[in-house]
Formats: sequence, structure tokens, C-alpha cells
Amino acid sequence: MSINAAYATPAEYRRVIGMTDAGLDADISVDLMAVSRYLDGEMRRFFSRDAASVIRVYAPQYDTKALTVDDMSAAPSQVRVDTAGDGTFATMLPVAAYELLPRNAVMSPEPAPFTQIALVPWGTLPTFRAGQRVEVTARWGWPAVPSAIQRATIHITAILRLETPRATKRIAELGDTIETSHQAQNIIRQLINQYKVWLV
Repeated sequence: MSINAAYATPAEYRRVIGMTDAGLDADISVDLMAVSRYLDGEMRRFFSRDAASVIRVYAPQYDTKALTVDDMSAAPSQVRVDTAGDGTFATMLPVAAYELLPRNAVMSPEPAPFTQIALVPWGTLPTFRAGQRVEVTARWGWPAVPSAIQRATIHITAILRLETPRATKRIAELGDTIETSHQAQNIIRQLINQYKVWLV
């Protein structure tokens, strides 16, 4: 799934709410996309993944053996460190020099992303130093869209479109719709408890 895709298709939406007419699919698609991006903002992460590997650069605020990174849908293809502090990422970390955390994330019943690169005691680099830049090449995002996110996208879209008994009235702005709908707020609250990235 593309990084910019909605978390549900019009066909999936129609199947859940019991709608057979595909004539409004273009309009439904726009609403599904808006709700998907709204969820990204609320959770402070996205649940699709990059189509190809992308380079991102990190610099820890303090010395650490476990570098926190954005969601990685799979193991990175490269981890390079600017050990000399000269702007070049000359030190390539071999795969044996680190492990990905949480361990077995993609093997869980609901595959989850890796969020840390942890140096192992027997590796070639003892620690990521404060301010030291680390270049990571990976496919960012989730291995697959969680079913709870997909269902929430569908149900909030149905509330927005007044195509569910949960809806009360149509409001032009998505944020206002969610604020005035107790059902939508409950959905968001449940997702926040499980999926939101909390800033530290």
C-alpha cells in the first residue's frame, strides 16, 4: 500500500456498511483519504509503508545503545554512522552489530513495525553518541495496515457521510464532525490507547 493511500477502499467501505451502488465511489474515496490522514495526525504515525527504501537521518540527544527511529516495516537495508563527525556516513554497521526492537515485531499476531536499532555488546560500535548522525535506509511504515485502523477509517467515514446509525448530522469539517460525535470520539480514544506515538 502506498504511503499516501487511504486505509480502506470504497469497495471495503460499501461491504461493511451494506451499500451496493458503486456510483459514489469517487466521493467515498476522497472521504476515506481525509479520514486516513486525520488518523495519521492523531496517532502521530502512518500505517501504510513506503513503496521503496528511503533514507532518513537521526541524531540521538544523549549517548545510547538503542537508537529510536520512525516505524520501520522491515529490517533496514543499511545503517551508516558519521563516526568522524565530518558529515559523511563512512561507518557501515554490519547486520550482526545491531538488533531491531521490539524483537519479533513483524512476527506478532498483528505485525508491528520496528522502532529501535539496538547495538549488541559484541558489535563493532559501543554506543550511539549524543549528536552523532546515523543514516538509516529502510521502508518506513507498518508491515500491513492494522485491522483496527482500517475499521476505524470506515466507521468514521460512515459517520462523516451520515451512512451509519452512529451519525447525528453532517458537518463540513472532519475535525468538527469527530468533536460532535461521541461514537467517533470513542473510536479515536480506543485507537490512541493502542497506537498513538507519545512525544517525550
